[in-house]
Amino acid sequence: MMNNMKLIEIIRNAAGDYLEHLGSQTPSEWLQDYLGRNLRSKSVEAVHAISGEILETLDLMEKKKAAMNAAKAAGQSAEQWLVSDIMQEKGGNGEKARKAAQFLNSIVRSKAELENVEDVEIIDIEEDAEWQDDKWNDYRLKDTLKNVAKEAGQCGLREIAADVFAKASEDGLAAVIEDKDFVTDTLMDGANVGLKVALSAGLAVAEDSGIIPPTSFHVLATIAHKTVESFSAFKDVIKGRRSLTDALIHIKDTAVSTFSGLWAKHGTAIREEIVDTVGAVFGMKGAVIAGAIHGALMKNTEESKFVTVIKEAGKAAVRFFTKEIKLPFFNKTKALQLNMNDA
Repeated sequence: MMNNMKLIEIIRNAAGDYLEHLGSQTPSEWLQDYLGRNLRSKSVEAVHAISGEILETLDLMEKKKAAMNAAKAAGQSAEQWLVSDIMQEKGGNGEKARKAAQFLNSIVRSKAELENVEDVEIIDIEEDAEWQDDKWNDYRLKDTLKNVAKEAGQCGLREIAADVFAKASEDGLAAVIEDKDFVTDTLMDGANVGLKVALSAGLAVAEDSGIIPPTSFHVLATIAHKTVESFSAFKDVIKGRRSLTDALIHIKDTAVSTFSGLWAKHGTAIREEIVDTVGAVFGMKGAVIAGAIHGALMKNTEESKFVTVIKEAGKAAVRFFTKEIKLPFFNKTKALQLNMNDA
């Protein structure tokens, strides 16, 4: 179990320190300085390596987000973009299909973890004959990637619907101190990348301190990226700049672009590494960290509305997955955006 209160304290210290040095240091300069001051057991070379891994990951995630947004502006859905992005990669169709199956298995396990389900259906990737190129024409591969893209998009919604996310958000709110406004108004309005750097640094310190389970620093940076994107969407809802429906679409699409970044990062990764990485970002660990950050960064004056928005978003996501009832606030176009089957 994570120590949420200690995690929140570290996160807020990192964000506050970043803000104090906002005018005197670039994000990369601050990151190396902050990690050097707080990871005292690490050598200078190790600090540089950690800083480089964080910045490289955040840069990759920003590039994927920009590419997805450009495709959406041209009329594609996020899911369609992901399929076409993977189809354009070098390599045979069988190789891509097997990699897609590995990622899909990881997503399924993450979903089961969040929903406390033990038995899950896993695709067998061991039989080499099944993954030969001649068994995977473009149509079959695209159909498989469409399903992976859809599951990737739903990962973000599952996180918002998870009980552990809501609990961690409440813990974040409970740990509020009076100077809360300093991060949300200064950093959220136009400096999201800087906040992602700050949160990545805080998570690195928390991991080094044993507050959160061990993982790689690129995983922590990926969680920071995804969390800031969802947090900014909910902030816009609270400020009246975005509807809850639009926020959920943004969160879903962010999960898609984040997944694309993980796919690119793990082009030659072994299966266990893919499972661990996807599980950390989209499973229980990612949901707890994201929830804690959401609560920790919320302004005092917006807390009650934040709780309402989180609860409504969670309920909407659950209704969407179960499809027991239609989401009443989704018009036809936006419903299609959320449940995109035509990738």
